[in-house]
This record gives sequence, C-alpha cells and structure tokens, in this order.
Amino acid sequence: MDILFSVFDRMNMWAWWAIAGVVLIAELLTGTTYLLWPAAAAFLTGFVAMEAFGISWPIQLGVFIVLTLPLLWAGDRWVRPALKSGSDSGLNDRSSRMVGQRVTVVGAFSAGQGRVRYGDTEWSAQTADGSDPEAGAHWFVTEVRGVILTIAPAAAASDAQATA
Repeated sequence: MDILFSVFDRMNMWAWWAIAGVVLIAELLTGTTYLLWPAAAAFLTGFVAMEAFGISWPIQLGVFIVLTLPLLWAGDRWVRPALKSGSDSGLNDRSSRMVGQRVTVVGAFSAGQGRVRYGDTEWSAQTADGSDPEAGAHWFVTEVRGVILTIAPAAAASDAQATA
C-alpha cells in the first residue's frame, strides 16, 4: 500500500496529462465518446495539479471525479446525439447530387422521353411537362427516379426546386 501512496504522492500536471493522453488514445480506438470526457477531466485536473498550487493527490483525485461525472452526463445528453444525428451530405448518393445540375440533350425527344448527357454519361430522361426538347439544348435535372432523370427548362427547374 505504501508503494501506491508513493505513486499518488508524485501525481503532478504531467502525470495527469499523460493519463489524459492514454485515455484519449483509448477513445480513438473505441470511438464511443464515453472515454473522451474522462480524458478531458484528466487534462483539466492537470492544471489543478500544477506545482504552483501544491494540491495534494486526494484533492486532485476528487477534482478528477467531480469533473468526470458532469462531463460524462453532458456529453451523453447533448454531444453524443448531435454527433450521431449529423446531416446527410449526399456523399455516396450521386442521384441526390444530380438534382439542379445542367444536362445536355443528346438526341431529339419523342413523347417526352429521350437521352441526355450528364458529365461523361448518357442517361435516359423524361421531361417534366411532356415536351420534346431539341438535341443540344441545355435543361436541368428536377428529379431522379432510379436510372431515369426528370428534366425541365431552366425556369421550370428553379420553380420545382423552390417548391421542393
């Protein structure tokens, strides 16, 4: 027991910051956010343990506990849900990013259906109003249904996006 007390007696700012670093590395390995808060508490306890203050180890340990508990509660209540909710960036959903983009009509449409070029790919398309645009015309994507793009002229596309 004397060995344990001698280790605790040497707890200083650097020891608390080392503990914070180890716990933070463990957090990075788990990715749960639960270990983030004890790491933050250990880091803040390191400031309390500065040599200039001369705070004993039982008080340092008490400060660590007092900081850890509310940080865990606040992190679980507000930060964790905010991290999980996140916004949908559309990063891996090409079709959602296509809406509003300009396409070029490749060939004349018939009965409101034809082909358009978006980037380097030709897509089947249908017009929103059933009209038949001429080849070379520039229209805009208003909706994507599977592999078929719904397109409209510039004015109609901006109206469709405003209502969506």
